[in-house]
Amino acid sequence: MPPRSRYKKKIVPLPTPEFYTFYNGKEKWEKEKELRLSDAYIVKDGEPSLELKVKVINIRPEEHHEILERCQVLKEYSQFMEIVQNYQISGEEEPYKKAIKECIEKGILADYLMRKGSEVVNMLLDEYDYETDIEVQREEAREEGRKLGREEGRMQGREEERKEFLQKICSLIQKKLEKGKTVSEIANDLEDTEENISHLIKQFHLN
Repeated sequence: MPPRSRYKKKIVPLPTPEFYTFYNGKEKWEKEKELRLSDAYIVKDGEPSLELKVKVINIRPEEHHEILERCQVLKEYSQFMEIVQNYQISGEEEPYKKAIKECIEKGILADYLMRKGSEVVNMLLDEYDYETDIEVQREEAREEGRKLGREEGRMQGREEERKEFLQKICSLIQKKLEKGKTVSEIANDLEDTEENISHLIKQFHLN
């Protein structure tokens, strides 16, 4: 942008941005899904001041996304990553080198892999660490377990509070009934409705 343009008052037209990411991971994923930055916000209140929408496209071969038929390079990349993951799962030594060898033999990204094979191996090694992957997944599972435990604890705590409150109310109602007070009088004393008082008397067999 020319320096003088910064001082202009009119709006500078901008190309409409679109954001995409390709998914080829191991977990089950939808064929297409929209992710929003606001989903990660701690406070979700009304329309966010800043939003980012990203379309995630599943390019795993078994999903048969139409984009793979329109882009041969992307289709072959998807096949390459599937072969890499199969070697990783099998526990083979040097899975990346074996995957590259197989892909070259099958004509999958063959020209590129013959020229850049060692760089691809280094990239995959930098990008993926099996031990770290497993460790992070375990940490996430533990954190999810702790979160569920805390939530269950809070729910149990609220349930205990509710039971304790009901016990106190029922005890008060019982004492007032023993003094000969009517349902209407008890409801007035406890600032509750006659319907609720009658329900508690019936439910807990008060007399």
